[in-house]
Amino acid sequence: MSEELQRKIDELERENKKVRLASQQWDHLQKVYQESIERLQLIERELSSSHERTGRALFGGDLAWWDWNYKTGQVCFNENRARMLGYGVDDLPQTYNEIVRMIHPDDYEHAMARLSRHLSGGHANYEAEFRLKTKAGEWRWFFDKGKIVETDILGNPVRLAGVLIDIHERKSIENELVVARDTAVSESRAKSNFLVSMSHDIYTPMAGVIGMAEILKQSKLSQEQEEYLNIIVKSATNLMSILNDIIEISKLESGKLELHEKPFSVHQVIEEVTGSYVEKAHEKGLEIISFQDPNIPVEVVGDPVRLRQIMKIFTDNALKFTEKGEIRIEAQFLAWDEETVKVRFSVCDTGIGISEAGMKRLFTSFSKLDSPESKKYSGGGLGLAIARRLIDRMNGQIAVETNPGGGTTFSFTIVFERYKDAEVPDQMKELLQGVKVLIVDQNQNRRSVLANYFVRWDAEVVESGHPIEALKLIQHRAEINKPFDLIAVEYKMTEMDGLKFAASLKHAAWMKKSKMLLTTSRISPVSSTELLSSGILVSLVHPYTIGRLKNRIKEALSQIRKDYSTEHDDLDIHLMEDQKKVLNILLAEDNLINQKVALVTLEKIGHTTDLAENGKIAVEMFAEKNYDLVLMDMFMPEMDGLEATRQIRRFEAANPGRNAVHICAITANTSMEDEEKCYAAGMNSYISKPFRLDELVKILNHI
Repeated sequence: MSEELQRKIDELERENKKVRLASQQWDHLQKVYQESIERLQLIERELSSSHERTGRALFGGDLAWWDWNYKTGQVCFNENRARMLGYGVDDLPQTYNEIVRMIHPDDYEHAMARLSRHLSGGHANYEAEFRLKTKAGEWRWFFDKGKIVETDILGNPVRLAGVLIDIHERKSIENELVVARDTAVSESRAKSNFLVSMSHDIYTPMAGVIGMAEILKQSKLSQEQEEYLNIIVKSATNLMSILNDIIEISKLESGKLELHEKPFSVHQVIEEVTGSYVEKAHEKGLEIISFQDPNIPVEVVGDPVRLRQIMKIFTDNALKFTEKGEIRIEAQFLAWDEETVKVRFSVCDTGIGISEAGMKRLFTSFSKLDSPESKKYSGGGLGLAIARRLIDRMNGQIAVETNPGGGTTFSFTIVFERYKDAEVPDQMKELLQGVKVLIVDQNQNRRSVLANYFVRWDAEVVESGHPIEALKLIQHRAEINKPFDLIAVEYKMTEMDGLKFAASLKHAAWMKKSKMLLTTSRISPVSSTELLSSGILVSLVHPYTIGRLKNRIKEALSQIRKDYSTEHDDLDIHLMEDQKKVLNILLAEDNLINQKVALVTLEKIGHTTDLAENGKIAVEMFAEKNYDLVLMDMFMPEMDGLEATRQIRRFEAANPGRNAVHICAITANTSMEDEEKCYAAGMNSYISKPFRLDELVKILNHI
């Protein structure tokens, strides 16, 4: 075969090979193409199905999408938008300017402001609620939401997209709820306002019942009659307490209660509350223990009236549910900074405790404990609810610790504003730093309270609950030349009372460096003769008040003797012999029952009293005669007590020769606001109806 022929054969085979390869590639391309067609058809079916589902969802959810060309103002949307507004697709406005004119005039500015903030970059999204006018002329609520989805090279918006949602039904329900809520609040406030306004009418007859009963108690009665009368007074007083709670909770619910903050002493509030319960506790065989942390500043800024009210509610509760043991009333310093002081208050009892079920509704209005033990106690179930609301108003935190059958502790923390003008260094720290103190008392809680005072004043404190062991300790410390500087011993102890304890040490040579302080209760006073015979110069009455405690410690360490038998306790309200002077009193009172109660009470005490039936007459009588005291009712016909007081003060200013008379408000209105109105008008003191004899005597003692 020639070379030429062989060359052509090879070329032909190469061409055939290329054809076969091309044929194979074509078959593959056809297969790939077919598969691509099938995948495309599948995607189209899925897109169609998804589009159908999206359309159904948009339709069922009353939702429409929109696409806004920000440059041209043209707005595209789906048919749902037209349907929701009652238009045909071709009838609905399709430009931005036409669409915004459909917004309700009252909603327009708000919607445009929200859109403007989004366009300027202030918000990531645009959201607004507004009403659109339907083709039928009705206004319907919609929620519009969208965002910028395209910008130019400078970052300016080119295109926005979003959704429009029909919320008309939701808005209708919301409006109905708002109307229902406002109606309920209005009715509740009307009820509360009615109760508050009725307080004077409720108090007046109750004041008469209690007042006349108190007068009867001063008469000669048989034991049976006195027992019946005590029941009347107690029942009426309990009813007054319930009425007070109802009126107070009504004020809270009606929003009429306001806090009035001013500089005040936390120590004084605790002392006042403690002192007011000593006698009541003694009647039940209970002991009151009080502690006022010396680290609490002399004065803080807050509302003393409401703080006192809260403490009394918790103490009332403790006294009611405690049959044996003690009640502790405490104020603990927690922390302070440049502007505030944090204090924790607590009232702890050894009463019946609270069950788990009772804890769940403890602070609920008109809710009482339902245990067999608690059913015998009276009350309206409002006190704790009032306390909780007051603490909430003061931005405080409340806590309860209880052991069913083993007592309860109510505590709460309040942050007060510091009153730096009254802050002074505590001199007791300088006096007692490093002083060695021994406290001998079998009552652990009482002993611990006294120890806490000394510890906070930087003294070195040792406690003992056994007098015999304490005697051995005193001798041992003296023998090693580390004697106690001050020994505080309790009078009432079982092994050896405090007087015998002190007497056993009186002649010991190693006692020369130690000073003695006897602690005792108001119920078990010790005479000066008994103290001196035992070698004691100073005694301290508990529950301790911080002022009295400081004075007695100073006296004991310096051995200054005072005659405590003639000392007048702040808590004692009875008239001293040298204070029984006859006063000229003007009583301004329009109610016949209250007139009788006050006149008989003042007559029995021995004072001369004139009666004015209204404020106008009271001013006229005052101008004609000098009085030592004016008892002024707030609400009287023709001229009320506030205006009468103002006119009396103006008369005094115009007549410098007349001494300023003491004016005391006597009123059924017990709110802090009314009390402040009295002081603002020029009154000097304030007692509420029905006034107790001891309250009136306190006023008379200061004239």
